[in-house]
Amino acid sequence: MRVVRALLTVAAVVLLLLAATPWVDRIDPSWLPPVQALGRLWIALALLGVVLSVLTRAWLAGGANAVAIAVALVTIVNVSNRPDCDAGEARVAVMTVNAYFGEADVEQLSTAIQRHDIDVLVVTEATEPMIASLLRTDAGKRFVHRSGQTVEGREADGTVILSRDRARRVDVPAGEAETFQQPAMSVDVDGANVLVRAVHPVPPVDTWLPDWRQGLLDLGEWQRTQRGRPLVMAGDFNASSAHAAFRDAKRGMYDTAGWWPSATWPMDRSHPPFADIDHVLVRGLSVRAAGTEDIEGTDHRAVWADLRVCRR
Repeated sequence: MRVVRALLTVAAVVLLLLAATPWVDRIDPSWLPPVQALGRLWIALALLGVVLSVLTRAWLAGGANAVAIAVALVTIVNVSNRPDCDAGEARVAVMTVNAYFGEADVEQLSTAIQRHDIDVLVVTEATEPMIASLLRTDAGKRFVHRSGQTVEGREADGTVILSRDRARRVDVPAGEAETFQQPAMSVDVDGANVLVRAVHPVPPVDTWLPDWRQGLLDLGEWQRTQRGRPLVMAGDFNASSAHAAFRDAKRGMYDTAGWWPSATWPMDRSHPPFADIDHVLVRGLSVRAAGTEDIEGTDHRAVWADLRVCRR
């Protein structure tokens, strides 16, 4: 029994170290960003560790597992920057979806748009044929403004903002990092100009790790220059609150996913999704409702939020 307790203690300490990795602001070694995103797994394993520790009276292991759970929860639970404002009547519902090289099921997406009465749609990994097909649907016909042309072929670079309200394209700085397209539009919501930025930095894979981190830092720097107007940043951030660079990108903004964000990726595996990397972040807007939608053909969940512009 003493050996079992010792092994449980070692395992608990390892779990605690893994759960604490989100507080390490580094991009090397290259396995670190993926490990940081596994907070839900560390919580599940630590809960199992607590049960085994109680059964074997391995109290030190139980304590280490409990701390690991608490440390992991801090990087998942979303409690900061919740909008505290006098919400007006001006409504804008936003949805974002990674279309997986344009292969997302257009009919299902159209149904989701109608279900949540979406006003602004941000599509990453969009293709021009996919967008054309969406705009022919009953739901797609509502979108009379768009951010511009996107790619024709099966590429990750295509990003589109579609709006049913009057909108104009806004130039954004290129930033220091290589990213996919990240356009912005100013949307007229009952007389209030709401700035919408589509987000799609490169993923945290070996060759792109420096650009992934810098791209998120660039977004944080950009959004802090936009204070004083309602702002939405929506898209596939390829990051969650487990990553220091994402925490910088959203500083001063609120993640509409609520206190426990749903995991949005990957959706095409034999195991459940484990990372919440698709977000709708807001400032100067009140959140009435929010959620996710499963769309066939893509490995991401769509994320939506029903918003009201804050009165000044």
